[in-house]
Amino acid sequence: MTDQPLVSILLLSMNHEPFIEQCISSIANQTYKNIEVVYVDNASSDNSFEKGKKQLEDAGLPHKCFSNKTSKTISANLNFLFDHSSGDFVSPLSTDDWFEPTNIQIKVEFLQADPGVGAMFSNGWIYLQEEGKTILNDATRFKRGFIRKEVLTETDCIFYVGMIYRRAIIDEVGKWDESLFIEDTDMFIRIGSVANIDFLPAPLVYYRRTSSSASKNKKFMLEGFTQYYEKYKHVTWINMKKWLAERYRNMAASDINDLNLKHAGALLKKSFQLNPFSIKNYQTLFYLIRRSIKS
Repeated sequence: MTDQPLVSILLLSMNHEPFIEQCISSIANQTYKNIEVVYVDNASSDNSFEKGKKQLEDAGLPHKCFSNKTSKTISANLNFLFDHSSGDFVSPLSTDDWFEPTNIQIKVEFLQADPGVGAMFSNGWIYLQEEGKTILNDATRFKRGFIRKEVLTETDCIFYVGMIYRRAIIDEVGKWDESLFIEDTDMFIRIGSVANIDFLPAPLVYYRRTSSSASKNKKFMLEGFTQYYEKYKHVTWINMKKWLAERYRNMAASDINDLNLKHAGALLKKSFQLNPFSIKNYQTLFYLIRRSIKS
């Protein structure tokens, strides 16, 4: 490949000392060589920053290293990294995840061949940290195109790890929204409104899943959903009131499975207020709410 535009890896760590070596090694071993790494450590309490900085130096990768004194949000860190990068393409990466050697080369070649694609992703492997098990992600749910609605309504229609963006598309739609807890979906809503988002079925990245995943924090997720409702409640391409009610019900159902009926009752009551369908559909919900009040 003779024409190699610069790719900026936006690298973010927070207490990833056990994993960062694997991550940076996977960047150093890319078959695509015109890469810069812009790295920020988010106030880790371990030696993530020192270990990452030394490994970048030892690998001879062009890099810039920064260390936060206090913890910042993911959006704030991504915007900082983006502002300090120079690549025509940017690819955010958490230092507990990693790449296959051909990841960047295959994606850049794809983007160069189709200028209508604003961002793209591939399939990948999920590494279950506690079990020590690697499984192939289910690619049948992936969507492509102007998918602003799908990224809101369909679970896992994008595999976020290893996403690569044209710098120009971020300049067009704006950087990550620092007012939101869940930043990635919002970025894809905005990109999917003006450009194609595409994917490759080949598994080119690895996502490390741990028991501390933010998606398991129900209060965090609930507040994040409410922020999306407030931001997009005015749009005409989706009924955000119905959307939020469905999110509440899904979380409540999860609580029911966990036998946390008090929390479930609160979510179901909120769901009913937001999206009042027929009484028949809510007979079970009223029963659970009464149970939660007594518990």
